[in-house]
Amino acid sequence: MSGLSAESPPSVILPEEPSTADAGVRTRRLLALRPWLFIGVGLVMAVLAATALQALSRELSYAAVTAAFSERPARVIVAAILATAISFLAMTGYDLSALRHIARGAVPARIGMLAAFCGFALSNSVGVGAFTGSAVRWRIYSAAGLEPARITRVLVFVTASFVIGLYAVAALGLIYAAGSMAVWFSLPAPLLRLLALGLLGTLAGLAVLGRLRRGIHLGRFALRVPPARLILWQGLVSVVDIGAAATVLWVLLPPGAVDLPSFMALYAVAIAIGAASHLPGGIGVFEAVVLLAFRHSAVPLDEVAAALVMYRAIYFALPLGVAILLLAGFEVSRRAHWLRGGTRAVRAATRLMPRFLGAASFAAGAALLLGGVTPPITGDVPGLLAPALPTPLFELSHLLASVGGLALIFVAHGLAHRLDGAWWLALVLTGIGLALSVARGGGTLELPLLLLLGAALLVSHSRFDRRARMLTPSMTPGWWLAVAGVVAAAAWLLFFAHRDVEYSQQLWWQFELDASAPRGMRATLGAVLALFAAGLWSLLRPARTRVHPPTPEELDKALAVIAAQERADANLVRMGDKALLFNDAGDGFIMYGRRGRSWVALFDPIGPKPSRVDLVWRLVEMADAQGGRAAFYQVRPENLPLYIDAGMRPLKLGEAARVRLGSFDLKGKARQPLRSALNRAEREGLSFAVHPPEEVVPLLPELAEVSSAWLEQHKAREKAFSLGAFEPGYVASQPVAVVRGPDNRVIAFATLLETPGGREEMSIDLMRHRAEVPPGTMDFLFLRLILRAKEQGYTFFDLGMAPLSGLAAHRLAPVWHRLGGLVFRRGERFYNFRGLRAFKEKFDPVWEPRYLCTEGGLDPWVVLADVAALQSGGLRGVIGK
Repeated sequence: MSGLSAESPPSVILPEEPSTADAGVRTRRLLALRPWLFIGVGLVMAVLAATALQALSRELSYAAVTAAFSERPARVIVAAILATAISFLAMTGYDLSALRHIARGAVPARIGMLAAFCGFALSNSVGVGAFTGSAVRWRIYSAAGLEPARITRVLVFVTASFVIGLYAVAALGLIYAAGSMAVWFSLPAPLLRLLALGLLGTLAGLAVLGRLRRGIHLGRFALRVPPARLILWQGLVSVVDIGAAATVLWVLLPPGAVDLPSFMALYAVAIAIGAASHLPGGIGVFEAVVLLAFRHSAVPLDEVAAALVMYRAIYFALPLGVAILLLAGFEVSRRAHWLRGGTRAVRAATRLMPRFLGAASFAAGAALLLGGVTPPITGDVPGLLAPALPTPLFELSHLLASVGGLALIFVAHGLAHRLDGAWWLALVLTGIGLALSVARGGGTLELPLLLLLGAALLVSHSRFDRRARMLTPSMTPGWWLAVAGVVAAAAWLLFFAHRDVEYSQQLWWQFELDASAPRGMRATLGAVLALFAAGLWSLLRPARTRVHPPTPEELDKALAVIAAQERADANLVRMGDKALLFNDAGDGFIMYGRRGRSWVALFDPIGPKPSRVDLVWRLVEMADAQGGRAAFYQVRPENLPLYIDAGMRPLKLGEAARVRLGSFDLKGKARQPLRSALNRAEREGLSFAVHPPEEVVPLLPELAEVSSAWLEQHKAREKAFSLGAFEPGYVASQPVAVVRGPDNRVIAFATLLETPGGREEMSIDLMRHRAEVPPGTMDFLFLRLILRAKEQGYTFFDLGMAPLSGLAAHRLAPVWHRLGGLVFRRGERFYNFRGLRAFKEKFDPVWEPRYLCTEGGLDPWVVLADVAALQSGGLRGVIGK
């Protein structure tokens, strides 16, 4: 079922209703606390579910539950699989409706179905967090050509459609089966009907109000209500989806346990409660609700528990395995060159393998660990190889398999982060786990999972392109909670499966082939000790990175990288005021600054494209290891998937003006103002020249005079970080274009940023002039530079970014867009926003968006303040220009 874990969109595109300033502040504070609120709610619900399951377990027997597995005929399993297929087919309707409503045919239906299936297969199993299904959709839809704003709207539409549909179906189920629900949960039927009617009335009222007011405003969110026809269609999709998912579990129950319509109502309510817990797949909470409902029925709880276990395997594990096989097939086809005609979106889907393999590794490790604490399900011999193995070796294999399962759970984090070391370790652990699992008599779940994981690892090695150590990334609190939860579940399962065994200290030293309780105790102790050691190492490990200006050797290394790449603004590294982070190969780097908790990278990673993924994650991990937040400032749209994969959200900063030199000339009526500016400057005796670096040093005194006059005129101070400053070493390290007046005195200059290797783009950094320059001097300087770049074979001339340009002004736009647009239109007193864009517009550039990528909540606002402080040398510089 698609929504046991409601997904959060990776970018906030819906605005805050600006009713009052205090309300906005409160809303932002709540959003900043949202991840911790989710964790807190999940922990509370998990504790309640664990308490309920512990109470219910007294009425269960491990032997009876395992015996019920073999009583399910094959036709029941086939029926459950068919119902799963119908449910997942219905779930693609969420994405297809969103694409029809928002993208309007821009994405083919088959791509939408692929994104929906992969996204739901992953998010159903692991919930929100590092591998959220939203990130899966983002990568596929962005590769299909959908722009970021529309992708975010699609994600919001899918999430809202599912959540609203889920609770509407649950409310209808309560109304239909209120009598049965009253018996199941010992609540008055009229109260249940009243709650359901209230929920339906609220949803209907919001829909009507939203249509009348063209949107529903919830804090800083504003949701546009689709047409009634689409609402009805989405309702039908939800009914089919939830109905088919309920059928999966219903057919696994004993015949005659409950009629299907009543069970659909129970299922919808249980799913809604599980989704509210924000636990992956609602695990534990969903099972507790279903078991409580059947507690006083004629159906044995052992049969219900067995059906729930099989339901998890069929509805959750099976689609995840199918998705991995599908992506592995795409991967093999790509390597065999059968997919040359495949779409970019399909090729992008294969790059999602690390996420899916991380989920598969976690599941396989959990299966190994849980299998180690329980007795064999069938047969008297615990393992196929047990009779041929010496008893000490058999016992050791049992312990190692369980500890290896815990190691696979830890490796899952590295796989999700695309670590090459994690790939090798996972492959070795999978091979060892397979051998040990066969030796100890592996269950029907762990062996298929290990085989699938091993095969998928073998065909997807190229996707693990981060040459980093396995233990480099620090695990998030959510990861630690998940690992601790599996170990706690293993400990609980040990006591549940062996509660008829009387405890004694001698059990720890009992080594017999048919003594499963001692083996389970030793396996649990080994897992707990391994988890404790890993947590202790994580707490005590020292910080690894200190921020320092680049050494001369690092600067020379960075300049060698710049000479072979295609971004002109990478030359800002010559300032030497930013720290450098290199990849292992030394052919790529990130330049960054640190302010408070913000670790801000300037631009995208510099270097070959394959190195960028590794560099992004390295900065994220480095900041996280020292309690900071990573951010990337002024990144380009084609690299947004890198940051989305790392859990960041894009925030548009403005647009960069790039002149396409191949089509630029001064002919035609539209170019008349430029020709006039050029001719006028030449008539007034202005001359233009570009001096190479070796000729700049003698010019420095005259250039410094122009620079000082410009700073005095604008009452400004030197900037840094994302801008160059007039530092003699920096200015003399690159060509300088100068404009001289009739008296041969320098009246204006600009430092040039070039990419001589690939001739991709040329740009400028420092642009300064005297106060008394003739009108049109800067037009003359820019025209001469653009024409010179065209003569030298460059593709683009980058005029730089126009801050806050291109931000949507619509009332339903994001709050940042509306605020930024207001500043752009009304903030001329503080900065020449509109004048700067108008000046660049006359050269007919291509406007390309630039983004800030960082975490959500209040972080983008704090990062922007830290960037301003980095540029101005501190907060005092921000206030005093």
